[in-house]
Amino acid sequence: MRIIVGTSVAKYYRWPGAYDCRMAYVVGLARLGHEVWLFDDSVKNCFDENYQEVPFEQWEGRQRFEEITRRYEVWPRCFLAYRGGEATHGLSLRQAIDVARDADLLVNINGKLKHPDLLGSVACRAYVDEAPAHTQVYHFEYHVDQGIDQHEHFFTFGLNMGQPTCEVPMGGRRWYPFPVPVVLDHWPAAPDAGGRRFTTISNWSGEPTFKLRGEYSGEKSDNWLRFIDLPKRTSQELEIALNIDPGFAEDIARLQENGWILTDPAQMRTQQDYRRYIAESRAEFSVANNRYSRFRTGWVSDRSARYLASGRPVLVQSTGAESFLPVGKGLLTFETTEEAAEKIKEINVDREAHGRAARAIAQEFFDAERVLSNMLKQIGMC
Repeated sequence: MRIIVGTSVAKYYRWPGAYDCRMAYVVGLARLGHEVWLFDDSVKNCFDENYQEVPFEQWEGRQRFEEITRRYEVWPRCFLAYRGGEATHGLSLRQAIDVARDADLLVNINGKLKHPDLLGSVACRAYVDEAPAHTQVYHFEYHVDQGIDQHEHFFTFGLNMGQPTCEVPMGGRRWYPFPVPVVLDHWPAAPDAGGRRFTTISNWSGEPTFKLRGEYSGEKSDNWLRFIDLPKRTSQELEIALNIDPGFAEDIARLQENGWILTDPAQMRTQQDYRRYIAESRAEFSVANNRYSRFRTGWVSDRSARYLASGRPVLVQSTGAESFLPVGKGLLTFETTEEAAEKIKEINVDREAHGRAARAIAQEFFDAERVLSNMLKQIGMC
């Protein structure tokens, strides 16, 4: 089949974690034998490293888009549009429309592909929701168009969505649980590098917030602050590669005073840097964005899936994913500081066994070819 993957890649060129998870769709579908194209029409403004606006033709992201898509072996089957097609890289808008007319399926990640001539030309359209609760509340409660209505099939990273414990509105649609796809041979189980620290990569704030039935969604920072004294309850070193604005100086000071080790995520400029950071970690420890835990969405991050694939145990705040994934060995969850401290001990007592279990979970639940094959079966296109 001819399949178009619609997603944002170019504007995330500085963040390998953000583009690697999207390119997994391209690689996985190609390995299943399909002709895959990548369309990105999300670029509205172009900025250099000093946040000065530059013309599209001079924008580093345009060049990096081509480099990234070449590396993942999809170039030249690529379309990058600036301001809806005012300028393009790769295919022209006319060529992209012709491809769309012959396509069997659009896999539209977060509904990011919006050009009406492209959307309207594809015979079948599947929406992949990477931000459960936010997507549905904004669309069905706030009536802020998330692009859902232009699709026929719906998949979500919220593995618990639609279950009695999750009250997020479904809008009368069936949302299939969709584990994060990982290209496993891009993330081989890494040999033990003697890492001392539990680590993670995290944003502090800036995600859109909302209220659902009077409950405030909150920020990820809310949960970091909730567990701020964890380093004082364990001898285990805990590190966050934290994307935080210097304006949050008081919060930075509080984290450091409580024993958190803070590093700069900008150190990870390439996929190799990102892979090395995870491989050199002892395990992952992370909280969840408050909206995922409060509304029991069952969200699992693409970052955690890559720790698991690398054979690194994962200890994360519970979001309700326990209804879908096996927990207790390799993947562990917590709800209180006391639980978190105790499960750090559990991992350290038998880290090798937890590492093997982590890789096994990735193979069973997050393998891109398996995840995407199941998607096609649910659509009826196996």
